[in-house]
Amino acid sequence: MIRWQPGYVYPPVFYPPHPPLHIVSALVFVAVALGAGFVALRRPANGVAAMIACTPFAFAHYVGNTSVTVPKAALIGFVGALIWRRCGMSVVRDAQVGRLLTALGIVIAAMLLSGTAAEYRDAVAREVAKWLEYTAIFIAVAVAFSNDPDDRPIWFALSATVGVVSVLAIVQEFIGAPSGLFVQLHSVPRVAGPLEGPNQLSAWLGIAIPVLLARMLVHRDGRLVAITVLAAVADALTLSRSGIIAVLIGCAVVVMATRPPAHVRWRFAAGSVVVVGVLIALGVAIGLESRFFSLAEIPQPDHLGTRAALWKAALELWRSSPIVGIGAGNYELALGRVGLVDVRTHANSLYLQSLAETGIVGFCATLFLVYVSIQTFARSVSRRPLVIGALAASVVLAVHQIFDYLVFFPKVGSLWWIVLAVGAVELVQARTESGVLEARP
Repeated sequence: MIRWQPGYVYPPVFYPPHPPLHIVSALVFVAVALGAGFVALRRPANGVAAMIACTPFAFAHYVGNTSVTVPKAALIGFVGALIWRRCGMSVVRDAQVGRLLTALGIVIAAMLLSGTAAEYRDAVAREVAKWLEYTAIFIAVAVAFSNDPDDRPIWFALSATVGVVSVLAIVQEFIGAPSGLFVQLHSVPRVAGPLEGPNQLSAWLGIAIPVLLARMLVHRDGRLVAITVLAAVADALTLSRSGIIAVLIGCAVVVMATRPPAHVRWRFAAGSVVVVGVLIALGVAIGLESRFFSLAEIPQPDHLGTRAALWKAALELWRSSPIVGIGAGNYELALGRVGLVDVRTHANSLYLQSLAETGIVGFCATLFLVYVSIQTFARSVSRRPLVIGALAASVVLAVHQIFDYLVFFPKVGSLWWIVLAVGAVELVQARTESGVLEARP
């Protein structure tokens, strides 16, 4: 771990060294696949838990331009176990699940269409492959959870993984973080934990925190208080302004959707005030408010650029191919055409990224996906925490991705689609149980 210091130029976050796959790493991936397959064979819900536990840890190794990671290995074992068990696929035909799959398919179709105008078609193929992986994750989790609707392994895996990730992130505050900034002569680290960067960690926690909070409020599960507070502290230490604000909005959605009793609301509010007050006091002590409440950007290495430059570049590239875009995955490779020769990164906005790369067609597809991911759960009256958590997590990402492109990162995207899948299955089960109750004399 490199301790952050001013003037140090860090290796590109999005282009780390690509260690080749070798015998030891291959054996690790085989072990992960066998382990995920074994637990899923015993119980499909355990396979979902294994997928959750693997999402923040990549251990990426490469064969050519293709990465092999822990989550990919786990997915292979998980899917293999479901096929071996001959799990029923009827849940895929349900309207709730089908809406999300349709939205996913439309986004992938827009990416494929963008390939007709792409200069780098291999980049299009990589982006399509990533979204096909999300599709496989969504279907596999939905099938597994519908065949074994026991949420206990899911809650255990989510709470344990969030706890581990939060501790790994908070520790970086003391041993050194991968990035940081200087505020009034104070060196302030920006923690990332096992994620690619601070914004990515904030997004990953932004998905998990509302789900845990929903469970805590619906089931009065006091055991989750410490983990949720720990995750909130880790999120605050990322110094991701858009991420922190998005999480606050997501938590507000959870509180409104769970409709807790007055005394629970007051205790939750009091605890939130204490945590926020402590964090604000620490920030003010080192002058951090001048950064957090400013519209000025946090300084970035030259290869990452500023949002102003990246957003302008996205619009200029979109104008060159307004209908189908310049090609999925082509934005970072085409920045030299609009004057950003040394910059290699994404557009720092899901919406502008989709507009530049996939044109009006892909932009509309992206908006439809965001709408469906929220509306599917918002129209439900269910108080199941996984349903409420899926709603709030989608709201968090919809807001956060105005200022960052986060489903670009498989660790973030995979957890989101896992949460969407279990939430959709919970909707199916809630409707089924409601119908059974109504049918009884």
